Amino acid sequence: MREELFITGIGGQGIILAGELIAKAAMEKGYYAVMTKMYGAEVRGGASSSGVIISDNKIFFPFVRRPDYILALHEKGLRSHAPRNTKILIIDEDLVRSLPNISYERLVKLPLIRIAESIGASILANMVLLGIYSAFSGSISVEDLKKVIISEVKEKYKELNLRALEKGYEIGKKVAHS
Repeated sequence: MREELFITGIGGQGIILAGELIAKAAMEKGYYAVMTKMYGAEVRGGASSSGVIISDNKIFFPFVRRPDYILALHEKGLRSHAPRNTKILIIDEDLVRSLPNISYERLVKLPLIRIAESIGASILANMVLLGIYSAFSGSISVEDLKKVIISEVKEKYKELNLRALEKGYEIGKKVAHS
């Protein structure tokens, strides 16, 4: 088993945290996992990305080259860092207006930021995205991600993050099987 994913957006959207949570969930399940991160010097607003590789074998090259998933919360990240091929491309339909020469087998457009805002804050879009990813993934379940969020996220943010993850998972189940 090997699964590669690339998460991208802009600084301040929790892109790096999302990659770290997936990698930690994979390691908790006994998989090998590696996470790389890319970001500019800007604190907020610059392109930000994380690549995660999950495998039941040792990983010798840490960079995502052929992702099974690209998860995008902003077009700037897609333009700056994203690989040009993927199986499944999941994007925020409001912040990704055009796709910069990325080929894909399946495109999923959802109002990720608006969903997060309906839960409590736009910053939760990364958790909504993780929930959707877990509905598609054969490696990392929503339960795996819940465990990691409970152990890694600050107490005052746990409840909102878990609600956003669950909402994303509910939406992901509907979309993944349609």
